[in-house]
Amino acid sequence: MAKSGNAIAVILAGGQGSRFWPLSRVRLPKQFLSISENGESLIQATVRRVEPLVGRENICVVANDSLRPTIVEHVPHAQVVVEPEARNTAACIGLAAVAALVGAQGADPVLLVLPADHAVKDEDRLRVALAEAIHQARENDVLVTIGIPPTHPNTGYGYIKRGEVLSGRTYRVDRFYEKPNLQRAERYLETGGYSWNSGMFVWRASVILEAFKEHLPAMYNGLVGIRQEIEAGRLMSPRVSELFSKFESISIDFGILEHAKNCLVIDAEEFGWNDVGSWDQWAENFATDSEGNLIKGDALAIDSAGCVVRAHDRLIAAVGLKDVVVIDSGDALLVVSRDHVQDVRKVVSELKQRGRTELI
Repeated sequence: MAKSGNAIAVILAGGQGSRFWPLSRVRLPKQFLSISENGESLIQATVRRVEPLVGRENICVVANDSLRPTIVEHVPHAQVVVEPEARNTAACIGLAAVAALVGAQGADPVLLVLPADHAVKDEDRLRVALAEAIHQARENDVLVTIGIPPTHPNTGYGYIKRGEVLSGRTYRVDRFYEKPNLQRAERYLETGGYSWNSGMFVWRASVILEAFKEHLPAMYNGLVGIRQEIEAGRLMSPRVSELFSKFESISIDFGILEHAKNCLVIDAEEFGWNDVGSWDQWAENFATDSEGNLIKGDALAIDSAGCVVRAHDRLIAAVGLKDVVVIDSGDALLVVSRDHVQDVRKVVSELKQRGRTELI
């Protein structure tokens, strides 16, 4: 990693994206798929967006070792930090923080922690928000998140209640809220003063580790041991795997942010953010026909409206359907109503129970 005080982009790329089954698989998860007409993958777009802020030499991707060849294929200039196993975002971010401090050789780098699988339409506005977050993190011992102006009462996102305004669009965080029901989401929107939690975070490596020490002390102690291994040049040692395997599987939100008192939120200007969390949201990135149908590949939609149909190597004809998603991967076919797209992950769970590993 960087040996200067420059910011480092830490790209979290270990998730499977099970809601994108049947295209997203263990061997090729969602972040390596494309939602653009030019074929650029989600992880490639994520890296390209932040390179003007951190430089090509300061890109770090955190993922499991099985994805290393795919990461090298998509972003060959990135450094790969291998998480020994999936233990949720807190462990993943802690590992990246100690690796960054070791690589910085005495500096205290600012970390831009970003999911690998989000889409953005106005990249300049995003960079403005991230630049302000970097400034706040450099100057203060704070944990900064990028807030998204809510456009509708979405129940699939966490919410942030903004507190005291510090300057411009920078606020103290009053409270983090987990994904609400529809009634509560409507109230948040009506009341105002709330942002969607984008899952994009900015902080200095030492500050987030101090937060681990306070709020997740057992994990912090393990990270101290891992740091010693990394300093000795043994990032992939059995000791690292042993320590990592004992970490609680908990998100950074649950484990730290909901308890920390030094959180800020940048209430970003609308920049066309999409976490591409379902086939429904994937479809928002493409033009539709006059009936709101998105057709990809050799497919037809007759007397149908609001459908998403993606063919693979055979014709798919949808007749008389409304708000239905049909995705063909060649070896599997998904048919789901648009109001149940969040439940696609249940298919993956069922396939695991049935031992159908060739399909996951």
